[in-house]
Amino acid sequence: MKNLYKKIKPLNKLVKEIKELKARGKTVVQCHGVFDLIHPGHIRHLASAKKEGDILVVTITADKYVRKGPGRPIFNENLRAETLAAMSMVDYVAINHAPTATNCIRLLQPDVYVKGRDYIDRDKDVTGKIREEEKAIASVGGRVVLTHDITFSSSKLINEYLQVFPEQTRSYLKGISSKYSLDRIFGVLDSIQTLKILVIGEAIIDQYHYCLGTDKSRKSNVLAYRYISEESFAGGSLAIVNHLSGLTKKVSLITIMGNDAVDFKRFLKKAVSPSVNMISFSREDASTIVKRRFVSEGEKVFEICYLNDSPISPDLTRQINQKLKRIIRDYDLVIVSDFGHGFLVKDIIRTVCKQSKFLAVNTQTNGANMGFNYITQYSKVDYANLDELELRYAAHDKFSSINKIIKDIVGKIGCENLIITRGYNGALGFNKKTRLLIEGPALATSVIDPIGAGDAFFAFTAPLVAKGIPQDLVIFIGNAVGALAVQIVCNRQPVDPVDLKKFITTILK
Repeated sequence: MKNLYKKIKPLNKLVKEIKELKARGKTVVQCHGVFDLIHPGHIRHLASAKKEGDILVVTITADKYVRKGPGRPIFNENLRAETLAAMSMVDYVAINHAPTATNCIRLLQPDVYVKGRDYIDRDKDVTGKIREEEKAIASVGGRVVLTHDITFSSSKLINEYLQVFPEQTRSYLKGISSKYSLDRIFGVLDSIQTLKILVIGEAIIDQYHYCLGTDKSRKSNVLAYRYISEESFAGGSLAIVNHLSGLTKKVSLITIMGNDAVDFKRFLKKAVSPSVNMISFSREDASTIVKRRFVSEGEKVFEICYLNDSPISPDLTRQINQKLKRIIRDYDLVIVSDFGHGFLVKDIIRTVCKQSKFLAVNTQTNGANMGFNYITQYSKVDYANLDELELRYAAHDKFSSINKIIKDIVGKIGCENLIITRGYNGALGFNKKTRLLIEGPALATSVIDPIGAGDAFFAFTAPLVAKGIPQDLVIFIGNAVGALAVQIVCNRQPVDPVDLKKFITTILK
């Protein structure tokens, strides 16, 4: 056991040892991967790699950077390192605290970098990292070798035998896998690049103030918290365009800021994707919407909203409507993200309903609008995305079956496509033409923060519906997006399409 731990080295210390070994004429070989579940394919791959030189170094991706979706890795980085170190052909193991292998290739400067046969076809690598790794090994004078031994899929073995998902979900995933190939799914996601998209909605600054509960004040019933740090995120319509910017570079945003917009100029420059064409109007009678949440040990304990949710002025409405009427027909898809904070007034709603080529709408119910924001304000919607509570509020119906309410609402707003998100119960869709109700289970196995997950689901599914993608596939992709989004604190970063493709690859194997 002692010798086993001697093999495991921090990367910075291993660099010195490898340099000394190379100075003594030893040929150093490096393999890199997650190595979450060691199987015969891994063993033969590592044995083949050792034949390429004298010293075999295996670097593994740290837990933080494993992008295979919720619940992965199954085994933490220390256990994975120990398992590899126990193998006789492995001389050293290091944990790589970076998203790709390129940094450790440049640090270790191996003579040979070994990859498996999965990488023979470079175009099949959804991450595109193999080409970066090839450049890195070439820059240090090494070469790439591909092994051609038998392969197994760790993800497939995990999905089959370790029961990451319940039986019903596994059966559902098998059905999706048999109906849609990965090439088809990835092609669908890539097809969004051709769409020109206009987003309309409130700009919201989400703030998290991290604190630690100390005790109840001895002089009153006030709970006391000690301030630790704070973080601001681009929320509302800003989060929507950030998600979309990973799918297409043809995204514009019409939004409103407050009379303090200049205070947020530097923040927005960093927080909003530079590829977004942002058209901002100023509301002089209000400050920019800020939702400040106080978070203690991962739990939100209190929220303050800074907003004026009265309707915007007739003059500002006129300015926005004039701009909309000039440009709206230039866009293939109009996405309305309506948070019910006074921006989307009747005249603007009338314009988007009448003049959009394809209109997707989410009317959000939240603590600040107290349920006064309904999808029934919109007379013609091509795609509506709501959660179950928002649907029931719109129907003024607490107890009827969800299926009945869906059909009633679709009739009221002339909606062609409706998808209802239901948290742990997944999503339920309805298409007016087919009259079919389609269900898809939730794909998240754990939740770090649910805030922003609905916006991510909407941002990814709206373009897919606009492209005419079958609703069962739209719901599957949307639920995969949601599973990734709940692993992200608020809107700290958008869902990366590459991470989405890796997650889909993992769960469909």
